[in-house]
Amino acid sequence: MDISMYPGYRDFVWAVELNRYGLELVGLWPTLDKAAKTSYISDLRVCIIFIIIAFVCAIPFICSLIRVRSDIILVIDNLQVTLPVMVIVLKLIIMRWKQTALLSILNMMANDWRVFKVDTQRDVMLKWARTARFIVTCGYIMTGCAVIIAIVFPYFGVPFRRLSNLTDSDKPLPFQAYYFYDTDPSPQFELTFLFQSITMFLAAVIYTSVDALLGLVILHTCGQLENFKDQLANMAASKNFDSALRNSVLTHVRLIRFTNKIEDIFALMMLGLVIYFGIVFCLYGFLLLNVMMDEQMSEVPFSRICYVIVGVIILLAHTFLYCGAGELITEHGDAVYQAIYDLDWYKLDSRNSRSLMLLMIRASKPFRITAGKVIPLTMATFCSLLKTSAGYTSFLLANYD
Repeated sequence: MDISMYPGYRDFVWAVELNRYGLELVGLWPTLDKAAKTSYISDLRVCIIFIIIAFVCAIPFICSLIRVRSDIILVIDNLQVTLPVMVIVLKLIIMRWKQTALLSILNMMANDWRVFKVDTQRDVMLKWARTARFIVTCGYIMTGCAVIIAIVFPYFGVPFRRLSNLTDSDKPLPFQAYYFYDTDPSPQFELTFLFQSITMFLAAVIYTSVDALLGLVILHTCGQLENFKDQLANMAASKNFDSALRNSVLTHVRLIRFTNKIEDIFALMMLGLVIYFGIVFCLYGFLLLNVMMDEQMSEVPFSRICYVIVGVIILLAHTFLYCGAGELITEHGDAVYQAIYDLDWYKLDSRNSRSLMLLMIRASKPFRITAGKVIPLTMATFCSLLKTSAGYTSFLLANYD
């Protein structure tokens, strides 16, 4: 029977709908039907987007960075867009490389929605799915605001960055870049402006959609762990303890495999993002404080202040998503262990009690998402990153003065 015929599959489609729109646009949504033609089109789309980002943004941004290396303010202006572009390229490569693992995760999610469940279990899954949809909606809105500020304002002659003869000609572009041709004449300027705008829109979609996907799969795991905890609470009272224990072990193993697949896809990406956050948050903080302490602050464009503030908010929100999601999955994993510990195992016969010990021992190992299999994504890590970045911001300000 086709999986799409199951009633629960409609819930799955609804749960992943917003994530699918963004990832399909950039060719990163895996083809669930495994159609060769659809897969070829997605691969072609990813290749085209990679080439556009590389030649319209990445390479010109790096060339511009080399030209302004002697001016720290211009360097920071450059890095606040160059580093995100590098991270986006990393996300694009990893997500395309891990399509098989991603397809496996989505199939497991679809199966979780498809299998028969009581209303309380479905309500738990819907609760976490609504949270995931809210997060992705907020992500798209914040990213849309940043794109509007970065593209629309410069179009009307309102810059959001510091302009310089080193990097800008008579007609400044939205982003600091160096091209191997004169961008002032028409239609070169209009075409370059258009290509920068399209590229940054696609880059914003990749950046937000991949992060939202991480949030989706982690929140789905939290829902499954919550249901599993309730399943364990009723296990001791089951008439057929062996069958209940076997089902619990199978569910636990499946959740462990699901979490390991998440780790396989996102671990390297998260390591790059943690490093990126530490650097860019430090640069944003330095830039914002530098603008605020400028004696000629009244001459600083309001659009520039808005862009830095929006950039800081988006950066904090995305990093909070990574660490907060990691904290959630760890907490729910610990709750599963506590649920096993709270069972009336001492009322069982000795054979069943010994069997339960194996599940308890395995559950004692925490569910955890890490950055590069080194740094656990928790709120403690988030606070540590903020503290370290603030320290380096102070160091930059002291040396700049």
